Amino acid sequence: MTALPVREIVLYKHGVGFFVRAGEVSGESVTLTFKQAEINDILKSLAVFDRAGGQVLGIHYQTPLDKEALLASCSIDLDKDSSLRDLVTSLRGRQVEIVQQHGPETLELLKGIMVGLDAPQTYSADMGEFVSPAPYVSILTDQGVRTLHLSDLQQLRVIDPQAAQDLNYFLNMSRSEDDRRTVQVQLSPGEHDLAVYYVAPSPTWRVSYRLVAESNPDGTTGKALLQGWGLFDNRLDEDLEAVKVTLVAGQPISFVYDLYESRIPERPLVKDESRVAPGPIEYEAIAMEEPSPMELERTRGVALSKRLPVAGQIASSDYVSRFAPAQAAQSMKPTAEARDTGETFQYAVTTPVSVKRGESALVPIIGSELAYERELLYNGNKFAGHPVAALRFSNPTGLTLERGPVTLVENGDYKGEAIIPFSKDGAGVYLPYAVELGVRVKEDSRYETITTGLTIKDAHFIFEQYQTSTRSYTLENTTAKPVTVLVEGEISPQWDLYDSPAPDVTTLENRRWKVSVKPHGRAELVIRHRFKLVEHEEVRSLNKRRLAEFVRHNWLAAGAIQPLERMLDALGQIDAARSKQDELDQQRDARYEEQSHLRENLTALSSDGPEAPLRLRMLTQLEQSQDVLEAIARQRADLDAQIAQAEAEVEQIIAGLG
Repeated sequence: MTALPVREIVLYKHGVGFFVRAGEVSGESVTLTFKQAEINDILKSLAVFDRAGGQVLGIHYQTPLDKEALLASCSIDLDKDSSLRDLVTSLRGRQVEIVQQHGPETLELLKGIMVGLDAPQTYSADMGEFVSPAPYVSILTDQGVRTLHLSDLQQLRVIDPQAAQDLNYFLNMSRSEDDRRTVQVQLSPGEHDLAVYYVAPSPTWRVSYRLVAESNPDGTTGKALLQGWGLFDNRLDEDLEAVKVTLVAGQPISFVYDLYESRIPERPLVKDESRVAPGPIEYEAIAMEEPSPMELERTRGVALSKRLPVAGQIASSDYVSRFAPAQAAQSMKPTAEARDTGETFQYAVTTPVSVKRGESALVPIIGSELAYERELLYNGNKFAGHPVAALRFSNPTGLTLERGPVTLVENGDYKGEAIIPFSKDGAGVYLPYAVELGVRVKEDSRYETITTGLTIKDAHFIFEQYQTSTRSYTLENTTAKPVTVLVEGEISPQWDLYDSPAPDVTTLENRRWKVSVKPHGRAELVIRHRFKLVEHEEVRSLNKRRLAEFVRHNWLAAGAIQPLERMLDALGQIDAARSKQDELDQQRDARYEEQSHLRENLTALSSDGPEAPLRLRMLTQLEQSQDVLEAIARQRADLDAQIAQAEAEVEQIIAGLG
């Protein structure tokens, strides 16, 4: 778009951009062209202002109806592979003018009614099959029907007004296959100074950092220059010339709302019946991460004054070794101003940017000196076996740092790469950039459950227990220098630290312990965690072995031991009585079986004659057996009384325990 070029772009991290176009135009309309994928955002956000005092009368755009439905009433239908043939066929019966070529320099004008297109097939004896020669066109003229080969047709003009209109309509509709859509702004007559802004999909901008560092003689601290470059793409269909660019760190809420597609809501069908009241009308229901705070003193950076060196200049370590942070600061001046807007943070590029269509650009947005400390950090969940070397510093830029990669060059040597997290001004930044292979770490974990005491409540023992975790770190230094390693462990809400050294650093998510290791030496760190468990066990389930265990660990109050011993005695009496009852039940069952046999035999014996004495003896045995059963019943009743008495004693003891 040349009438209203882009003047300003504000790019966000979540895939949208805020665009401002401005320029002077004459006339009563101006056309804006957008990609189809942008049109919903355009209709949602487009605003037009006339700074010359004119009026904006309206904004018009093509209604996106079903293309097949629109073309159904059109008499012209052209295929993209045979458009001329289809056109001749569609013009049958219409007035046309045709220019026919007879030779290299001979043309003839034919005027008449289109008859149609013929493509006859003839049999070729040489080829042994039917072939189709070149098709020919037939036209009815005043002299009769004339024919010409389609290839000799040099010019065709549609005279019939309806056919000409249908052809133009078809071609206009075919043009809608393009993924571009136009929006026309209607204006009052005269001169206009327009400003247009809108939101449209846009590739997210990115940021990359360089850290040019120089260590102090001790090797554990140093100074560095942090450079930040904002990278963005020109995905527009035009070159950007001297455009103001703003890069925003933050994420405003944004969404796609379909305003472009036309919709006709469904309505209930109500039939009109003769002499019947109309039916009711019904309405159908339409269904950051902030980094962990570190215990660091905040250092403020110094504003830098010159432009950043090109990337190729750090290829030579000899050259870079002379390129200390102080000198680097003189070579780069950030071309961005910082603006803290509350919800977002903006890098407003102060130098106009020109980017050709389909190209990308990097602009310097950050340049700040900082003081850093070097540390070795070990976290087995992130990298097992060795600690990583890291630089630690506070964000000294006065700006919010967006998340992005950083390349570290220290003392002229490439040291490694890391990721700078999203960091507010003054927040701690930790950059692990390399693995320290000279230090090895071995981990050993052990878990167990420990009981620390119990109480008695509601006829239950309530055990206070802890699930414990013991993690041992053995660090071995194979280098000739002493090292200090920060061992990091994750903070879990359920686990409490106990019987362990106090951490040297605590963040929102981790604890860190400093471990010093001598040259070619070893050191060990043991960290213990625990979380509380509660287990319940019925008091009646106690036995003498468990009671002895309770006494040995001193878990019970002195006044509870003797009642529990009496309870165990009573429970023992109950078990003995029930065991005796079981024996009596077995004896009773045997007597019942004996009586059954005796009764069967008595039924078979006669009371007179030789069988009389035997029958009398069996009657005596049956009587004796009945006496035994009655004695068993009396013993069982006595045992029931003993059990009831012991049960009452047990319940009384348990109730007295609490």
